[in-house]
Amino acid sequence: MRRLILLIVCGAILVGVAGAFVALRGRGGEEAFKYEQSSSLALKPSLVLGEAQVAAYVAAAPEPVVAADRTPPVQANCRPQGGGTLRNPWLCTIVYRSGTRAHYRVVVQPDGRYSGVGTGIIDGCCVKVPTLE
Repeated sequence: MRRLILLIVCGAILVGVAGAFVALRGRGGEEAFKYEQSSSLALKPSLVLGEAQVAAYVAAAPEPVVAADRTPPVQANCRPQGGGTLRNPWLCTIVYRSGTRAHYRVVVQPDGRYSGVGTGIIDGCCVKVPTLE
């Protein structure tokens, strides 16, 4: 009878030690997981089209005035109005050296071509669109 009780007590102690080992080994696992996830996201290229990318291409649009009076752009801003990779449509504003402000609603195609309507009509190519490659 004593052997049976001793065997049960030793078994319970072994199970407790094993459980404590597993519990202590798993501590901090969540932080390590979060760190690995955040660093892996930082290393991957963005999978959405950025505001600066669109603005850089739209800024090439000529000032909507007589050709002889055109001045270069000094600022271009674009804001996405949609979701997804391309975030279409975009609302863009271009400010020219003369003070003229041009406003456009721009749509970027998957192949990088873009077109816009507003103060005038603009179109061009080739915005670098994000891919999974």
